[in-house]
Amino acid sequence: MEYNKLVSVVMPVHNGERFLREAIESVLNQTYTNFEFLIIENCSTDSSLKIIKSYNDPRIRVIIEEDCGQVQAYNRGFKESKGEYIFIHDHDDISHHERFEKQLEYIIENNFDIVGSYYELIDYKGVKLTEIKPPIYDYELKRTYYYKVTYLYNPTLCLKNIIFEHYGYFDKSFFPSSDYEFGLRVITKVKVGNVPEILLKWRNHSESLSHQNEKYGIANALFLACKYLELNKDNYSRNEYVLIKANNYYYYNKLLKSIKVILDNIRIIDLELLMLFFKIIVFFFQLKY
Repeated sequence: MEYNKLVSVVMPVHNGERFLREAIESVLNQTYTNFEFLIIENCSTDSSLKIIKSYNDPRIRVIIEEDCGQVQAYNRGFKESKGEYIFIHDHDDISHHERFEKQLEYIIENNFDIVGSYYELIDYKGVKLTEIKPPIYDYELKRTYYYKVTYLYNPTLCLKNIIFEHYGYFDKSFFPSSDYEFGLRVITKVKVGNVPEILLKWRNHSESLSHQNEKYGIANALFLACKYLELNKDNYSRNEYVLIKANNYYYYNKLLKSIKVILDNIRIIDLELLMLFFKIIVFFFQLKY
């Protein structure tokens, strides 16, 4: 089925000159063409703005954000978006040329509110490191997202614009985990999924904000996951709640806390919990990205 809905692409840029052209051109060369491209220039001190202005495409709308910060840039883009759907795109990532077309079709045909995709992890030079293939179904994502932040990953997302009106924007007080906090805030209230195709190359390098704030981000993510699991516990059975909680601690390297959760709930232990307990005790094996 063909669609011609206006969609918005939001790309915050801060000192992105090294990878910016590749990112911009991966957007401009999409097979789906009915989009506005909001590039939020966010206090760069390099040649980013010059690079942005070198493109003469009527779909590009340059926004100068003077309230410096990644979260502020994202929110400025979200608030100024006119499209029914919003695609998130970072200034150092590369979208597959059919990303917009395939995600838009998937989100509409399946009546989703938020859709991500499979993606590749690449290094500084663009060399493929690995593939990330998260669950594609709403039910499984709502269980695993508490301990697998990469399973509904911000740079891969296409989401309904109206979600921000209903549930608010990114909260800068949770930086560098503001996108994760937003996901946890809304995930039990919306329908989510992932397109089972690799539609993005996500660049992981030493200059990226996620890399620079990795240690603090991990601690913050665990705090948020535990907080929202407690708030949303009524959405899960007792067995599911215990399994999610034990996995939270396990995947964030809090193994003794994970064991305690399992032992405190020994009366309802099931096969999944037994397998987790076995991995911790016998193999001491960390399964994480």
